[in-house]
Amino acid sequence: MPSPTAPTTLRRAHHALAAVIAVLVLLQAVIAGRAVYGPWDIEVHGWTGNGLFVLVVANLALAIARRAPNDELTVAALLGGLTFAQVGLGYVGREEAEAAAWHIPNGVLLMGLGTYQVALLQLRGSAGR
Repeated sequence: MPSPTAPTTLRRAHHALAAVIAVLVLLQAVIAGRAVYGPWDIEVHGWTGNGLFVLVVANLALAIARRAPNDELTVAALLGGLTFAQVGLGYVGREEAEAAAWHIPNGVLLMGLGTYQVALLQLRGSAGR
């Protein structure tokens, strides 16, 4: 029988998904930069953003399913809401400069929250919680 401090499969899955999300947010910045200043297609940025939103929803579902502590659940919910806003800003930003201007700092905020979530889950995992 596993010890009560052993990480659960759901917690490990949540941690792995959180890491994928953080990497994809960074990749989004790379894709956008290469599309603006290089030969890449901005449509890939949109497709990846939509896929990222699906993963963030799964991330929130995992946090709920594993009954994560309130701070972990809050970060997962914030990531969900801000990613939803980010996708909307991306679509509206095609026509409206104001939305495009908010798209960039919101992406920076998503990078910070995504990285914080990975660190939080790593800290809790190493402590056996």
